[in-house]
Amino acid sequence: MDTVTHGLTGWLVARALPEKWKGGHPKTATAVVSLAAMLPDADNVASLLGSEMYVRIHRGLSHSLPGVLATSFVLALLFARFGKWKDRRAVFLLAVLGQFSHVLLDLLNSYGTQVLLPFSDARLSLDILFVVDLVFTGIIVAGIVLSRREPLRARASIAVLATYVGVAALFHAGARDAVRDAALRDGVTVVSAQALPMLPYVDLPSPERFAFVSTAVAIEMPDPVEKVVDRLRRQRQIPFPAGPFAWNGFVDDGNAYIRAEIEPLTGRVSWKQKALHGAEVPEVRALRGMQDVETYLWFARFPSAEVSSAGGRTEVTFFDLRFAGMPDTRPFVLRVTEVPGARPSARWGG
Repeated sequence: MDTVTHGLTGWLVARALPEKWKGGHPKTATAVVSLAAMLPDADNVASLLGSEMYVRIHRGLSHSLPGVLATSFVLALLFARFGKWKDRRAVFLLAVLGQFSHVLLDLLNSYGTQVLLPFSDARLSLDILFVVDLVFTGIIVAGIVLSRREPLRARASIAVLATYVGVAALFHAGARDAVRDAALRDGVTVVSAQALPMLPYVDLPSPERFAFVSTAVAIEMPDPVEKVVDRLRRQRQIPFPAGPFAWNGFVDDGNAYIRAEIEPLTGRVSWKQKALHGAEVPEVRALRGMQDVETYLWFARFPSAEVSSAGGRTEVTFFDLRFAGMPDTRPFVLRVTEVPGARPSARWGG
């Protein structure tokens, strides 16, 4: 989840706690839980070290049990040293609670979280909610507003959140079953089938529906307006991250990944894309051992690759099918360029 949602979640959790847990310092307790709920995302500073290091470090040690315990201990020492509440044990437990809420929310989406570090670098995810969900965040905000004087309402809001996640989990299971059944009906070998939440998009109304862009209007539009209209004509959809109503389904047939878009309410499956396993592409095998390539293959859920050659120059573009389905956007892309007589060069970008 986004960092703001994490902080708001900590605030709501603090509101829901029994007063005796706050040691007579409710404002300090709220500050501890809210700050701790955002603290694991301090690893975003890794972006200053480059894309490869960011992919390696983000949602890594700071999101693991040892990392949570260590940073909660430091936070307790700081609050006990500079704050009015001197009970380090109580502050430590509240900090752990806040950070656990962060890790739990991150597990709900499909980015992957290394909660088992340093024992394993496996990226775990439950694939239930998209990384930004306005409905989920809205429930949290409503809970905070309504529970200002009544903690029971904060607890009720947490119960509503749990119900919302449960409904999303049912949609997730239905989407996974739908893509598996559709593949089997179409005679596709199914080694594995998965469903991941995707960013929903809504259709924009046609610009011609508005009077100021009607072809019947004789006046000439100012340049800024014309540019906006032209952009609307080209981009007829906008992202609307609300609700578990858009899913990507993935089938691994042993040689390739096949992506479909799924309507969870109807179970309709639309096949969209097929890509060979990236690690099996000959040009990719030749690049194995290169640090950026190894990091990418470790990070990607459905690693794929495209190869282009011209004038002796070969470029291998790595992409993760997990992030497909976004108009005009393909995040987490790695391009490796090979030129005769030079070492391969890597470039990360969108």
